[in-house]
Amino acid sequence: MDALDEIEFDETPLEFALAGLRGCSPAIHAGHLRYADHAVRLYWEHCKGESLKPVQPYWVVQRNEENFWELYAWWRRYESLDGSVREYRRLRHGTVKGSPPGEIGIAAYVAAHGRPAAWPKPWSECFPILGAAPQRVRRIRIVEVGLADGQVSVEFEGSVEDAEDYYRTYGHPHVARVVSSGGLSTGPSCFECKQRTACTALPRVPGILGLPSRAASLRKVSVSDLRYYRDCPAQAHLRSLHLPKEGEYSDSAKLGQAVHHWIESLHRRDGHPACAAADMPSPGRNWTKERWRVPDELADTGLRMLHHHVDACPFQAGDLVERAETEAKRAFHDTAAQVVVVAKPDLLYREDGSWVWRELKTTQKERWFHDDLLDEFPQLALGVVALARGALGGDPSGSRVEVEVLRPTGSDLHTIDPSEPDRLEKALAVLRRYATPWREDETFEARPGQECQWCPVSRWCASYSAADL
Repeated sequence: MDALDEIEFDETPLEFALAGLRGCSPAIHAGHLRYADHAVRLYWEHCKGESLKPVQPYWVVQRNEENFWELYAWWRRYESLDGSVREYRRLRHGTVKGSPPGEIGIAAYVAAHGRPAAWPKPWSECFPILGAAPQRVRRIRIVEVGLADGQVSVEFEGSVEDAEDYYRTYGHPHVARVVSSGGLSTGPSCFECKQRTACTALPRVPGILGLPSRAASLRKVSVSDLRYYRDCPAQAHLRSLHLPKEGEYSDSAKLGQAVHHWIESLHRRDGHPACAAADMPSPGRNWTKERWRVPDELADTGLRMLHHHVDACPFQAGDLVERAETEAKRAFHDTAAQVVVVAKPDLLYREDGSWVWRELKTTQKERWFHDDLLDEFPQLALGVVALARGALGGDPSGSRVEVEVLRPTGSDLHTIDPSEPDRLEKALAVLRRYATPWREDETFEARPGQECQWCPVSRWCASYSAADL
């Protein structure tokens, strides 16, 4: 966005704008620069020579009623020379995927009626209005641009009246949901939340990563991030930037995801009925679909795994389950290491006042690489420490971590008691082993090697061409 601003508003030549990114302080990661170079060139090649001109001021709708309201969209803005057409462009890191109708409704309404405004400084102030409301706007377009491949998708196109109707149908209900908010919840967004320090929902758990106290800038991490870092620091960093990925999942991994999603949909049902054989896919057909589609023989393997889940389903004893959350998002503030630790257990459920943290694993192998499940699956270690420290609330004395292992030949359910000192000590040691080098790293340099050929972000890695393949 900074490079495009220079090109479009300051008439900086493309090469000079990209060179400016390479000279930023602090320095931008080499892989990030490679992606930015690709994205800027692709966007500029697709968009130069168009009849629309870029618009620098934001478009903002303000209403001073019982409360002061502002609507805007943080997307790139364009208009025709006569002002009759306004267009928002939403840039996607990867491919276009479609915006929620509520967001499109807001953008369409703001494009139709928004007045030019500057970015507020400080953020607590309202947008400073720079001009009058538009008078000549006749046509509105909302598009998405995929910066991985340059694909463009028109999400909305219509008159001002069409934009108003779309906003009434989708935008206003979306705004109402946002401002009514509901209860507090935690997750990845806690990291950038301006209310984080005062929030009562974000648990403060000093030492949850097993690290000593330190004065440092706040970071965010998940156990998956730490696993990627163990393989390659550059891969972990580029993944954290949500850059486009290629070949991320093997067929076996896709099958695991398909099994997860099927069981997840069953566990989301109202009342949490126990999974039954009748809930599973019909034999003789490939039940996997879309991004998790696998060959027929693997689909048959997955079907056998799904049937083995029936006996291990936690809702078989449904009368004991007081509450359940599927794919629950959680965040914990490690105030010692200065890290917001995020997690998404496959299932959290509460029995007799105590939380149970359950993970589901699928495999066609007879045994794991490690003898201890905490070594094999470090996310279990995070669950052990979180429950032992009472980070989820409830009665920690009855809490446990469960891992359900599904194989084509059967299922195994393993339980870990967080109240056992040796299990807690082991869990902290596992997390410390993963987190220590990550927390101390400031450069996230690549480790070229054989693994590069399977890395889903190697396309952006400046070291990939030098890898020893």
